[in-house]
Amino acid sequence: MYLFDTLHIAASAMNTNQLGMQVVGQNLTNASTTGYVRETLNVQTNGSRKTGNGITIGTGSQVTGITQVIDKFLEERLRNSISDSTSSATQEKYYSELESLLNELTDYDLSTSIETFFNSIDNIQNYPENVTYRQMAIEQGLKLTQDINRISTEIINIQREINSAISNAADDINKLLTEINGLNKSIALYESGGANNSSDAIGLRDQRLSALTKLSEYINIKTIENPTNGSVAIYCGSDILLMDGVQNELLVRKQYENSDSIYYAEICIKNTMTPLDVRSGNVAGLYEANKEILGNFNNELDNFAAGLISEFNKIYSSGQGMTGYANLKSLVAFDQPNQAISVDPNLNQPISNGGFYLQLYDPKTATTTDYYIPVEVSQGSQIDPFSLKKSIPVAGTSINDIASAINAINGVNASVNSFGELEISTGNSGLEFAFAGDTSGVLSAIGINTFFTGNSAQSIGINSTVLNDPTKFAASQNGVGHDVDNSVLLSAMSVKSLTGLGGRSVIDFYDGIVSEVMLSAATMKSIASTDSLYQASIQAQRDSISGVNIEEETILMMTYQRAFQANSKLVSIIDEMMQTLIEL
Repeated sequence: MYLFDTLHIAASAMNTNQLGMQVVGQNLTNASTTGYVRETLNVQTNGSRKTGNGITIGTGSQVTGITQVIDKFLEERLRNSISDSTSSATQEKYYSELESLLNELTDYDLSTSIETFFNSIDNIQNYPENVTYRQMAIEQGLKLTQDINRISTEIINIQREINSAISNAADDINKLLTEINGLNKSIALYESGGANNSSDAIGLRDQRLSALTKLSEYINIKTIENPTNGSVAIYCGSDILLMDGVQNELLVRKQYENSDSIYYAEICIKNTMTPLDVRSGNVAGLYEANKEILGNFNNELDNFAAGLISEFNKIYSSGQGMTGYANLKSLVAFDQPNQAISVDPNLNQPISNGGFYLQLYDPKTATTTDYYIPVEVSQGSQIDPFSLKKSIPVAGTSINDIASAINAINGVNASVNSFGELEISTGNSGLEFAFAGDTSGVLSAIGINTFFTGNSAQSIGINSTVLNDPTKFAASQNGVGHDVDNSVLLSAMSVKSLTGLGGRSVIDFYDGIVSEVMLSAATMKSIASTDSLYQASIQAQRDSISGVNIEEETILMMTYQRAFQANSKLVSIIDEMMQTLIEL
């Protein structure tokens, strides 16, 4: 009987060692498989029994299962570090793209275009009679506007790519959640009897762990495992993505801000249409890049362009060129010509109480006559001082009022056309007109005698009138072709504090925008590097526990092999002993 017991122990041990070698082989095969969790053979001692003389002896060992060597809390920390690292790496990428787009510290950056433009205006002062230098200033102005347009357009194109990437991310997240949901159900089928049966679904658990890691690259997630059936619930911040087989589908919503053509893509939960509580991961990085990095820079570029247009045109519109105008049309059209200009929604720049001079110039006699056109800003309504009860409107100057005042000047015709534009002409009189001394800002606001057009980085351009006739460049301040005093004021804008640019000069304002980008980019590069190092350290900790060490597994394989050989020898010895007993 003892021989049979010993034979049973040896056979059991051989079976255990065979399974052990199989598990080690599985580990070695997947040593380089990303996300693989090392498996281990669980073995426990069989119950002992008493012999006839009361001696208790062992009955060998038995395999209780195969489990993964995993620290679930460490896996959670690793996924969090992956989310943080992916987010900062994404932001760093778009900062790098923005830096490349700005191309600073080269001969082709916007700073160079700004300086070159204002330097070209300086040259007019040295050669006031040479129209070529006015042409050069106009061409440099055109290049400046084209550079601003290009940067803004490129940023918008990158933002559209980001929106597309966010939409693709939402699709990928939905697919991963569907995959994990399916794996949850399969794992639950195997493990519904309790955690001890988890060895039946090791392969499925590996797949699910890999899917969870991929999901953490997109968004921040937290998982809670059901101890009864092994399924996991997934949260993103405070939002439930998956629980008890119920999956919340995600979709992308377009969030418009300041423009009907540019939007920010945002991932929402379909059932409630509430934004997903994304705090890290690739999606969070894309959000930051879209709004904070690119969006904020484009807003600042818009502010720069609008300030440049407004401040430059305020000075320019009170100047005169080498020649005057025979006819001119405002760039701004008015839907309600009788309404006060100051409250018209089409006006992009504010005006104030004041007025401007229309100069009537006779080229034959080189004489100029000035006519003052007053401008009043609407004050809404005021209490009638006589009745002390009734309110009386203070209308303010309308575009029709300006047209009437100019039309009253002998030799000049002015009217508001059917499109709501102010048209001024001297007809066939041979006279020319110009503008001067605008204290109201109305000329710049309605687009009369201006250099720049538009009101943003996308729309900034050069007035076609001066573009087609460089003699119209308003370098003079005291009459048509009289001097270059206005060009002195214009060129000083590059270094002079300007109200429209927050008290900074044109160059200082743009340099401030670029410096902010460079500083933020350097900061994000440092954050991304730190996040990457932290992820690597957590990955190293995880690999030390769940990863496959080839040397250790090889030693374990040899241990199982030696044990198998030893138990095989024991079986042979028992076989010989039994043969001897039979022969007796």
